[in-house]
Amino acid sequence: MRFFKDLTPALLASAAIILASCAPETGVANPDRQSRLSAEHLQRIDAVLQEEVDQGLRAGFVALVTSDDGVVYESAVGLADPYHDEPMRVDTRFRMASMTKPIVTAGVMQLVDRGALRLDDPVSLFIPSFAGVQVATSHARNGAGAFDTRAPSRPVTVHDLLTHMSGFGYVFDGESDLGRAYIEADLYGRAGTLAERIDRLATLPLYEDPGEKWRYSFSTDVAGRLIEVVSGLSLEAYLKANFFDPLGMTDTEFFVDETDFERLAVVNAFDETGGMVRLEAGALSAASVNDEAFGIMSGGAGLVSTARDYARFMRMLLNDGTLDGAHILSPATVRLMMSDTAPVAARPEDWRRKGITFGLGGAIIIEPGYFGGVAAKGEWGWSGFWDTSFAISPADDIGFVLLAQTQPGPHMPPSRARERVKAIAYGALQEGAR
Repeated sequence: MRFFKDLTPALLASAAIILASCAPETGVANPDRQSRLSAEHLQRIDAVLQEEVDQGLRAGFVALVTSDDGVVYESAVGLADPYHDEPMRVDTRFRMASMTKPIVTAGVMQLVDRGALRLDDPVSLFIPSFAGVQVATSHARNGAGAFDTRAPSRPVTVHDLLTHMSGFGYVFDGESDLGRAYIEADLYGRAGTLAERIDRLATLPLYEDPGEKWRYSFSTDVAGRLIEVVSGLSLEAYLKANFFDPLGMTDTEFFVDETDFERLAVVNAFDETGGMVRLEAGALSAASVNDEAFGIMSGGAGLVSTARDYARFMRMLLNDGTLDGAHILSPATVRLMMSDTAPVAARPEDWRRKGITFGLGGAIIIEPGYFGGVAAKGEWGWSGFWDTSFAISPADDIGFVLLAQTQPGPHMPPSRARERVKAIAYGALQEGAR
């Protein structure tokens, strides 16, 4: 994936712009829920998002708050395309990046519900190329340019994939030879089929034994290929038939072309002067994602969607796996997805300090008092590379999604929007709410 190897000022360089803003598109989507959530309180979200747009921290946002039976509030602030003064809309589409992972995880769990596979099954039972996976004894190449390896203590299982405890690497470690080998495998390039890319991954050694450590990885990409093998359908066809169509997620897909650009938010970056510029290259392909047809079949990062569509997925989870008569997951499976799966010793140090763990497909707040911000016990969610995030609190029957489109980089200013929107959403809960 070329971008991760070449994140330089030259990639981001362009004339800085003065960010324009527009009046927010906002409203209470379900007035019947006002008795439980204060509509007046939720309107505070507009000011928070507008403040960040006015300061030039982001071009625009779409925010949404939902409960189990409907969207309570949604808002679009700023510009989807600041270079053509196109306003952000509540139905603007976004590159969701790693917010693909919870949906693909749910797809695997649906197959578990149907008895098509088990969580303790070895991945090699379905994808034979993983039968010979080894563990690197050093993250540096030896004198022959290869990695010294040994056999793993046990096979990589389906459960390891869904918990990011498989031992696989990802695209963010450019410091070690092993990390660079994972980047050079180019799993997010457009060449080859998903099957070919995943078989290429199987030739790389693991960082550590399966089950030993939580490590963000290509695990969910392998899970996407697992769906294909077990179901006999492409990943997109399976998700469309079993999630997107029954849930009414009509704006969610892996591939977009020029006809989609009218409603697609532009990816922005920041140059060395701190000015906002249009991303011209990198990301999921060598071409500009802002100008050309693009997309990859990827269980870890490929989906394009809207806040409204993603809220349908969130509502299904808040309804114990069912939405509007469509039965997607069993209640037991939803509970399992939001249960602690990472032993304390396996969690990143920062998570241990903040009371965070990992379930299946998402992070969980288990000790809100340690978190250092507004949080709910059992809160489950994840974020995406291009400035997207969501979380749900089953205990409070509430969820929020916040979407922007910003390329991370050394000059990107920090945003406080996510934590402030979450605090307002929880603050809208009134006396008598469950």
